[in-house]
Amino acid sequence: MLGVLLLAFIPAAAFFVTGLYLQPLDGDLTRIGAHAERDYGWNAPQTVFNQPLYTNESYTKHHDVVVVGDSFATAMPAHQWQNHLVAATGLSVATLSSYNTPIEQVLQSHVFLSRPPRYLVLTYSERHFPSQLNKDSACDSNPTATAAVRAQPVPASISVPTIETPRVLRRQTQWADWRDVKLGYAAKHVIYGVARNVFDHEPTKTLRVGLTRDDLFSNATPSMTLVFRGDTEKTTQWRNPGLPDLSCKIENLRRKVEANGHTRFILMVPPDKLTAYSPWARSAELQSLSALGALSDLHTEVMPRIDRALIEVIGSGHKDVYLPNNTHWGSTGHLVAAQALIDFLALSKQR
Repeated sequence: MLGVLLLAFIPAAAFFVTGLYLQPLDGDLTRIGAHAERDYGWNAPQTVFNQPLYTNESYTKHHDVVVVGDSFATAMPAHQWQNHLVAATGLSVATLSSYNTPIEQVLQSHVFLSRPPRYLVLTYSERHFPSQLNKDSACDSNPTATAAVRAQPVPASISVPTIETPRVLRRQTQWADWRDVKLGYAAKHVIYGVARNVFDHEPTKTLRVGLTRDDLFSNATPSMTLVFRGDTEKTTQWRNPGLPDLSCKIENLRRKVEANGHTRFILMVPPDKLTAYSPWARSAELQSLSALGALSDLHTEVMPRIDRALIEVIGSGHKDVYLPNNTHWGSTGHLVAAQALIDFLALSKQR
């Protein structure tokens, strides 16, 4: 009996020690891949808002801006780019999850019909953009002509300010309670580590990407970052149906949103983490997978070049524009996205 107990205790104790070493789980990519937060967790502080400055998951009254989107619109309320948009412009913003409230439902709502917003911003990440857009729009071969709406833009002189009293957020690197240590996660880390290091096989949907620079992230291994496997597989989804079909669906959706003659349609497509860091990927095969630039060039009146802004800021050496353990932006990424949108709306005044 004692021997059986020892056989059970020894691996449990080993996994407990491993769990302590891994540090508390923080990122979606470390969670999916059972990687160590000690290696990939962000170490530079994040600057966030004490509470969201926008209305979240509610659209019952008029707002200047209505945002509908996936996790890049909803996942991190204290970080979100919408906070910077509100702080810089004074515009009121409502944000809805596209999974809970499809854009068609928004367009048919009483508040949209009675007091339409100045802007409707659709936010779909690059990886799932074709499939998400397919839910919202079809390609009409004989569309009704509708001129593009030019709602009053945000003044060009406005820039995103420095928040006087930001809340500094630091990653939790110590377990607050030893009972929170996840033995199952530690076991996966050990098993997956054998698969990676012994058999050169990646058993999860998280991939490690080597970088040519080590100043782009604040984690303990900055020359390596994590990306979602789908970042490398998006070419198939984008290839079928292809850019002409996607472009047609975007234009039809624009016509539908702007049919009231007041609301302007804006399409924000946050680039995948791999796309944003592809100029510094060690593997040449990972440097030219994105068709986002080509699509943006077809819709210069609709799509702000968030990808260009992010890549420029990353290249200048700003750390954690995307969090090293996450598919999403850090606080700098949200700030850059907001500024790119504000600049886009201001520039439209000159057209």
